[in-house]
Amino acid sequence: MRRFQSFRLDTANQCLWNGEARADLAPKAFDVLRYLVEHARRLVTPDELLSVLWPDTDVNQEGLRRYIPEIRKVLGDRPDEPLFIQTLPKRGYQFIGPVVEENTARQSDIPAEAAKKIVGREPALAELDRSLHKALRGQRQIVFVTGEPGIGKTALVDEFQRRATINLLILRIARGQCVEGHGRKEPYYPMLEAVGGLCRGSEAESLVEALAKQAPTWLVQFPALVKREHREMLQREILGRHPGTHAAGDQ
Repeated sequence: MRRFQSFRLDTANQCLWNGEARADLAPKAFDVLRYLVEHARRLVTPDELLSVLWPDTDVNQEGLRRYIPEIRKVLGDRPDEPLFIQTLPKRGYQFIGPVVEENTARQSDIPAEAAKKIVGREPALAELDRSLHKALRGQRQIVFVTGEPGIGKTALVDEFQRRATINLLILRIARGQCVEGHGRKEPYYPMLEAVGGLCRGSEAESLVEALAKQAPTWLVQFPALVKREHREMLQREILGRHPGTHAAGDQ
């Protein structure tokens, strides 16, 4: 069973659930939705849908197109600002919503302590979720979570991150923290902390390569991630670009 936001695609019973309510979706419309969800994040052409779903039936593309508005109506999706199904003119359709296997994200699996922290914060979480989906559609977002000390800002962000990583199959998250303290800190310490966390993740190698090409002055801040000879080469390159400056480790 696959889930996207509040919807569950029940392939065993050939039906769609919205929360605990069964959605009113015709069998063929369900078949179209199921195929799009099963092939999420890639283009599905009308010819592919027709050949897979109606292999022995004479159905033209116009007959197929009437199911898409029906599906959108049930999902509450808008063609001009889609959250689930995007139409690519003269090419086909793409399911763009986050899809997750139901058994990986059950509400009953949320620890009691985590459930206590999110009481009364659903409006704020919903606003964060809307911003995330705008970002997934290519609209850059910056969201500020503000409030008095101890009000639960970190708990809110933690819960949002937990839900986001459950609902999205692929999501890269970087976190850096501003901590008030005494003594000298790097001016961009939170950013360095965030980048450093990414560099220790599952895709560290590709990120290190990108930093070496695009931001070598940042990469030399993480000597453990770079071989000595490569680090020395980067430092010489940086000094060559910016005479009079010092790279990390040269002082």
